[in-house]
Amino acid sequence: MSERTRAQIRAELEELLREQDAFNADHPNVREGTPEYAEWQERDDRMSALLREMRTESRRELLARDAMRPGRGDRPQSGGPRGTASKSRDLALWRLDDLVRESALPARAAEAAQGLLDYGPTNDRRLAARWVQTAGSDAYTRAFAKLAADPVRGHLLWTADESAAYRAADEVRTALGLTGGAAMIPLVIDPAIMLTGDGSNNPLRQISRVVRTVSDSWNGVSSAGATAEWKTEHAEAADGTPALAPEPIPVFLGDVDVLYSYELGMDAIDLTNELKRVSQDAADNLMATAYTTGNGSTAPRGIVTALAGTSSEINSTGAEGVLDAANPFQLQNALPARFSAGASFTSHIAIKNGYAQLETTNGALKFPELRQSPPMLLGKPWFENSNMDGVLSATNTTANNYVMIYGDFGQFVIVDRIGTTVEFLPDYGTNGRPTAQHHMFMTFRTGSDAPVPQAFRMLDVPTTA
Repeated sequence: MSERTRAQIRAELEELLREQDAFNADHPNVREGTPEYAEWQERDDRMSALLREMRTESRRELLARDAMRPGRGDRPQSGGPRGTASKSRDLALWRLDDLVRESALPARAAEAAQGLLDYGPTNDRRLAARWVQTAGSDAYTRAFAKLAADPVRGHLLWTADESAAYRAADEVRTALGLTGGAAMIPLVIDPAIMLTGDGSNNPLRQISRVVRTVSDSWNGVSSAGATAEWKTEHAEAADGTPALAPEPIPVFLGDVDVLYSYELGMDAIDLTNELKRVSQDAADNLMATAYTTGNGSTAPRGIVTALAGTSSEINSTGAEGVLDAANPFQLQNALPARFSAGASFTSHIAIKNGYAQLETTNGALKFPELRQSPPMLLGKPWFENSNMDGVLSATNTTANNYVMIYGDFGQFVIVDRIGTTVEFLPDYGTNGRPTAQHHMFMTFRTGSDAPVPQAFRMLDVPTTA
């Protein structure tokens, strides 16, 4: 099967899927034996036949076979047709496979996008599948590139496929609740997907729990855990019900303004790659600061903010304003045992270097493992976070110096909302005359918090006036 044929089959499948979605919305309670059911069945059979045609790779065969297996809700139930969701998921997964194979999308980013398809309410997963198919299509990426190169006339250069892809993406943008005239950014540029693991310089993104949502908040639950016991026969069991507390984490609006010249815009492909590099770097730096020290009201709640003033804050037992060799032991000993197995340290590199220089009276290094690659501290990994305090305040001033955090960073949650948007705006000088430049104004939404602060210990080396 040629690439062209596969693309044509996918386009036909996507069109049938849109028709089936519209039909399901208009006929939510279709039952077997009715004329409406026969119409649904005919369209479903056509989609199934096309799916069989696309089984060209072993992974795709497994995905299609799994989706069509009895018991997966692929036939109408009492509430109406349900087969559309699994087919939409397959199309989205195949699109992710294509992007990875074409080196347009890192594997880790594809895994992040797949998580949206596998978890959450049915409507959210269906919407995520539509987003992957539209924002991830080659036609939409080309349409976006032409619009970026010429925001005024770029749409006049669209092919029929590119125009249809842009309209489909705009429908998804509306479904995501993203209002205004901004265009949705292609999946291969979206920082919500691309800033994963090695794609980010932010250590908290690399070691924390990162979740994605299609709404304005992520609703988690915190618990101190349940109670277990040994009991004798016939004795009544103790009440081990854990206290569950809802922990919604809201997402906040961030933006990146990229100024580029008309000359750069003349090369649409290079422009897209350059805008991707510059915008992701700026967004990553902004997020890194917020995930560490954000105030939680106008920006994501940073981990330092979440722990400061709580029982997780530990004051140094050493001399005022001085790093003490006992500090790392203080943190490690204070952390509850249940969080110890996956715990790690993080601090500014200057703090790490300060501990790495501490010596015994005989001149031996107290923490030689900090000089290894990768660095370790007390048998646990150490990660650099340049947004934490790196310089201790003078001893004649009253200040808190939050210099190190130790804990299970799987309990620090970063939330990304999919559907990053951009607007292309002309640039004018101070006298109101054009400068032959454009602004790419990108807006994204993200949030963070530590729903379980007991999973961390943060070192404060305070000073007083």
